[in-house]
Amino acid sequence: MLTTIGPRPTRRTRSKHGGKKPTIEERLLAAMERMLEQGQRFVTLSVEELAVEAGMSRGTFYSHFRDKNELIARLMSLITDEIVDSAGSWLGTGPGGERPLRQDMEATMIGVSKTFRKHHAILSAFNDSARNDEALGIQFQKMMDTICGRCRAAIAAVNRSGACRPETGDDVADALSWFVVTYLGRFSAIRHGEDLDRLIKAVAHVSVCAIFADEKS
Repeated sequence: MLTTIGPRPTRRTRSKHGGKKPTIEERLLAAMERMLEQGQRFVTLSVEELAVEAGMSRGTFYSHFRDKNELIARLMSLITDEIVDSAGSWLGTGPGGERPLRQDMEATMIGVSKTFRKHHAILSAFNDSARNDEALGIQFQKMMDTICGRCRAAIAAVNRSGACRPETGDDVADALSWFVVTYLGRFSAIRHGEDLDRLIKAVAHVSVCAIFADEKS
């Protein structure tokens, strides 16, 4: 799980994270998110600006990444992994390979919402910039392909158990994935308290109704 941290972690900061020094990737991700939250545009951020904000030299940056596009690819991979992990049984599987259950859906959406709240600045910037930047578009599509693939697998598991609505398959999985990412990604960061709870319950309700057959009375 990534943690938002300052550019030059102190001994106290490192102790908060089990004494583990943040990686170059984590420092650059945190730096980029801080700069975006301060109103800077993603497409205009330079390597030098990112390096300074992350508390490292340009040489250190280039010893790990060829350019900003390679950094973007790695950061999107890290965020995608975090989204999948936060979704629990929905995009993953239980310890025994159990199928996702309808009662797990709300917990899944809570986890995904927390990840979107945490990374809202960078995800919003990627989504907005992807329309006009081919490299960003490719990376955002890779994230969505991963999420859609996991959603397809989850629905297939529900289908094999006989709990799915008839004809619920890959198209529904893809549509739901884009709905969840777009809707939670857009509103999770600006809703709070009971308002956020209602949002999460609504997304969970739509997802359950789209996937699971009605329970027999």
